[in-house]
Amino acid sequence: MDHYRGQQHSLNEQVVWHLRGACDVVALQRAVDLLHERHESLRTTFVARKRQLVQVINPPRPVELLRVDTSGHANPRQAAREHIATELSTAVDFGVWPTRPTLITVGPEHHIFVLTMHHYVSDDWSNALLSRDIRALYQGEELPEIGWQYATWADWQRERISGPDSTALFDHWRGQLDGARLVRLPERAEVPRGPDEPAWVSVELTIDAHVVQGLHQLARRQRTTLFPVMLSLFYLVLHRATGQSDLTVASLFANRSRPEVRDTVGFFVSMVLLRGRVEDAEPFTDLLRQVRNVVMEGLRHQELPAQLLPPGTVTGEGRTDDVMFQLLGSFVPRADMSGDELDDLEAQLERSRFALEFVVVPQDETLTAVLMCDRDRFTPDWAQQLVKDYVQLAAAVVADPHRLPASPS
Repeated sequence: MDHYRGQQHSLNEQVVWHLRGACDVVALQRAVDLLHERHESLRTTFVARKRQLVQVINPPRPVELLRVDTSGHANPRQAAREHIATELSTAVDFGVWPTRPTLITVGPEHHIFVLTMHHYVSDDWSNALLSRDIRALYQGEELPEIGWQYATWADWQRERISGPDSTALFDHWRGQLDGARLVRLPERAEVPRGPDEPAWVSVELTIDAHVVQGLHQLARRQRTTLFPVMLSLFYLVLHRATGQSDLTVASLFANRSRPEVRDTVGFFVSMVLLRGRVEDAEPFTDLLRQVRNVVMEGLRHQELPAQLLPPGTVTGEGRTDDVMFQLLGSFVPRADMSGDELDDLEAQLERSRFALEFVVVPQDETLTAVLMCDRDRFTPDWAQQLVKDYVQLAAAVVADPHRLPASPS
C-alpha cells in the first residue's frame, strides 16, 4: 500500500484529544512516555532488507513532546486545526521513530494533544485504545493488562496463514470469489481536472437521526449490525451507477479474533473482498440477509488478507482495492470520535488511499456518508450524485424495507 498509495503521506494516522482547563504538561509528558512503554508498536522502527521490512522493537525511552502555541493568532482554533492538518500530511520517518506527539496550546483553558503515527504501527481499533490509554495515564488511572504484544501476534498470524489452517482460509476465499470481477468504474472524468483543482474529490452528506434510528431498528430485526445494512445500501448505489449486479468491493476488518490482542496496539487490520449480488426485483431485506451472511463469513476468515490471494482471483482491470467501503468505528467505539475530535477528523477525510473510498461516519445521532475519489477519474458532480443517491436510498429502505426502493431522482 505504501508503494501504490503512499503519496501525500496518506499512510499517516492521528489521535486527537482536546483538554479543557489547565494542562499539566509534566503529567502529559509522563503519560506519553508510559504510553510508548506500554505498547511496543509505538517504539517499533522498520529496516529494509532486500524486498522486506524488518521490525526493530526499541527499548523504552523518553519521547519528545513537541509544543505549539496558537493562542496569539486572530483565530486560535482555526490555526490549531491547520496545524493538525499539516501534522497529518507531514511524513513520519518509520526508520527513525514511528510517532510524533504534539501539544497545541489554543488558550489557557484549551489544549489539544495530537499523536501522529505511521500507519504501520496503528489502525482504527488501535487509535481507540490509544485515545483511552492517554487519557487514563494522564489522570493516573489503571489500565487492563495487555495479553500479547504485536510481535507475538505476528508470529501467530504467520503460522495461521502458512500452517495447516491455511488451506481452509484459501479455499473459502477461492470459493467466495470464483468468477468475481472488479467493479467497472469510469476510466476517466468527463471533464478533465483543472491545473489548480485538488487531486481528490471529497463529498459528504448527513443521514438524518430519524433515518439512522430506523436503520438500527432494521438491523436488529434482521439480527445483524449496522455494517451489513450500510454495505447493502452501497451495493445498491453501485448497481445503479454501473449497471453491474455482481459487485465485489474491499473493506477493512479489525482482524482481532484472538482475545489476547483486544488491548494491543498495532496494524492488525485485514483487507477483505466482499461480494454482493443485486437482483432488480428483490426486496431490500433479501439483499440484506445475503450481505449479512457474506460479512459473517468474511469475519470468520479475515485472517487471510486479500493481498495474499493468488493473482487473478478477481478478474478485471484495476486494483482490488480501487473500491473501498468502511463504517468508521464499526468494530470498536472510538473514544476520540466525539465533539471537537470529530471536527478534527476532517483533515483525514480529505484524502484517500484508494481510487474510490466510501466511508460512513457516526456523529452523535446521525451518520455522515463521505465519498473520497480520484478527480482524474470522477467528476465532482458524479461524486455528489452518488452520495445523494445513497442518502435517499437509506431513507427509502427505512420507509419500506420489504420492497425494492424506487430509483433515486
